[in-house]
Amino acid sequence: MKEDKKLQSTESEIKEGQVIETKKPKKEHISDEKVNVRRGRFDSLCIYDITEGELDTIEKGSPNSLYLNFSIFLISIAISFLISLMTNDYSEKQAAFTIFTVITVVGFILGILLLIMWFRTKNEFDETISKIKDRMKE
Repeated sequence: MKEDKKLQSTESEIKEGQVIETKKPKKEHISDEKVNVRRGRFDSLCIYDITEGELDTIEKGSPNSLYLNFSIFLISIAISFLISLMTNDYSEKQAAFTIFTVITVVGFILGILLLIMWFRTKNEFDETISKIKDRMKE
């Protein structure tokens, strides 16, 4: 019982000539470790509040560059195979013609699809950052 009193801290305050003591709740973790803190001074400091959804968007980063990179890759491959289809004679090699045609069509379809996805989402990350910065009223 005496140990409980030692662990609980109290605050004292004088009101109308009387000392009033209030007990603080116990702290869960009391650490006696000393931490060396070094601080550099700022002229001013701006703190921005963000929502959890905005934090998730920032954490994921922008998928835009990935969409654009794969789109460029697939369209380049499709153009290369299209040029090969147009310049070579595949009359005796039907299997090669079929494979080249499939690669060309799939490359163009996926490349254009990824290009559209990149175009639609290219500003999502930037808009989130702008939205957070616009909250600061100067």
